[in-house]
Amino acid sequence: MIPTLRLMGTLSRIVTNEGNQRFAKYGLNNNQFIYLIRICEQPGLFFSQLADQMKMDRTTNYRAVQNLIKKGYVIKQTHPENKKIRCLYPTSAGQALYPELHAYEQWCADLVGEQLTPGQQQVLFESLSLVTANVTQHIE
Repeated sequence: MIPTLRLMGTLSRIVTNEGNQRFAKYGLNNNQFIYLIRICEQPGLFFSQLADQMKMDRTTNYRAVQNLIKKGYVIKQTHPENKKIRCLYPTSAGQALYPELHAYEQWCADLVGEQLTPGQQQVLFESLSLVTANVTQHIE
């Protein structure tokens, strides 16, 4: 399984490095484009929910979001019912950039699945879901 794990890491690094290069012109670096995609797709997300989804520590998550706020792509607002919770929303600049971010993510997905049959794509998804759940259970 070590070669498989290394291939998964390689694939992840290739995709994120390419994304970082593509979106550097917008001031998005250090995988900030991934955070912005999640916030655009789930407006009102809490900091803790985003950190859980990204499988990142809260400090790294907070710094990435703060940078998106400084750059004008995200705003945080107090939750209407719980004043301790900060909700994240894309700004108009973030929403305007989202189609390009989503197109990049779709291009990556198409590239990954290009030589796989739909059945193989499903097996890959199910296998990676099982592996992710197993690792999450043991590490978290």
